[in-house]
Amino acid sequence: MSASWRTLGPRCVLGESPLWDGRTRHLLWVDIEGQALHQWNWDTEGVTSLTLTHRPGSIALTPDPDIVVLASEHSVGLLRISTGSIDWKIALPIPYPSVRLNDGRVSAAGDFWVGSMHVPATDRRFIGTIYRIHPDWTWDPVIVDVGVANALVSTPAGMHWADSLHGACWTVSDATTAPQVSGTGEPLVTFSSVGLAGTPDGACIDAQDDIWLACVHGGVLARFDAAGRLTRQIGLPVRRPTCPAFGGPDLATLFVTTIGGGGNYPVYDDEPEAGRVLALDLGVQGRAEYIFQPFN
Repeated sequence: MSASWRTLGPRCVLGESPLWDGRTRHLLWVDIEGQALHQWNWDTEGVTSLTLTHRPGSIALTPDPDIVVLASEHSVGLLRISTGSIDWKIALPIPYPSVRLNDGRVSAAGDFWVGSMHVPATDRRFIGTIYRIHPDWTWDPVIVDVGVANALVSTPAGMHWADSLHGACWTVSDATTAPQVSGTGEPLVTFSSVGLAGTPDGACIDAQDDIWLACVHGGVLARFDAAGRLTRQIGLPVRRPTCPAFGGPDLATLFVTTIGGGGNYPVYDDEPEAGRVLALDLGVQGRAEYIFQPFN
């Protein structure tokens, strides 16, 4: 099944981490390899961009619309969008220079979960970790020996996550204390078992608690219910969607970031819209993002 779509924003090398902020009616997202943060205004359709000095893996909302949580390389801090200044709060003890922080999302419990990955992913090195960062900036590892941490989104059952190299998704309790090893335990979804092409990338949740998952290299969005049943597939005009997010004033537009290519990423001449954000109207309403409320 396909859907009508339009595009917005500049062409990114590696677009990721879309966030809708209903307070400002802005969509925010990052270009990891392009080292930028973009904002698109719903009312004017104008875009403003901020150049960063390091690769931004993911962002999250805070009580101040001008400040976002920024996970970049090995560190997490607070980025003031209007000035570009960053107050770094945590330097995670990542022992590998080839590993960078990747997908991140705030949980219903108010913690910021963020995972890491070795670059390039084609090396298939399972040396990443998913961290849970608390509002007082203490943190703990939740999942270890991760290939590529992705699809972090808070659900009623706990935090949904995926390891792209395993091609599978799991759910872990918000309150878990002992780190789990990636690839162990009963998965909620495996791509091979449901016949999905590509690998799991970013995810979001709708108002019915169904999970919408970007199938990077598969060119589709997949919807799963709480039991892990595949209930819908949406064909997209690009091979490499990376992450969806519901937004718009009524949370009924599904925005999807994509890979445009450049650097170490191939560029496909038959995908003129690759790298831009896709906006789809699927007749589905989403949920607002949780806000990270740091103590300082």
